[in-house]
Amino acid sequence: MSRILLVLLMLGSLIFPPAALAREQLSPSGNLITWVKLGQVKVKTEVVFSPEKLYLGLSKRQGLPEGQGMLFIMPALVIQEFCMRDMRFPIDFIWLAPGRVVGITKNVSPQDQRACYASPEPVNYVLEVPAGFCDRHGIKVGDTVSW
Repeated sequence: MSRILLVLLMLGSLIFPPAALAREQLSPSGNLITWVKLGQVKVKTEVVFSPEKLYLGLSKRQGLPEGQGMLFIMPALVIQEFCMRDMRFPIDFIWLAPGRVVGITKNVSPQDQRACYASPEPVNYVLEVPAGFCDRHGIKVGDTVSW
């Protein structure tokens, strides 16, 4: 049993070298921070993927600074539905499939009473940014995406 554990630790250090893990940045909420590039625009994002963090999202926060966002890594490539539960500020939803923007829902108000907002096609990533960000930076459907 200890031999298997040793092999797993060695493999893990090759995939995630200790120095790389030490450089990882975390948000005050404990979420991993990475940069997402939409066309030529970079966004500093918090990454969430656990069921609890996906449910919580940006709820109950006071705001989101310009140039920042939250990237939701969804468990499956399907039509995704998001709501404005406990939101206090407006946002843009950027619907992402591997490598590209497939849809944008702009200026969603926390007072909007719609039950949910759905992606225009199956996606497995959703990026939330401050309302108006897509217009201010010329983000459009078809833009390339990387991180």
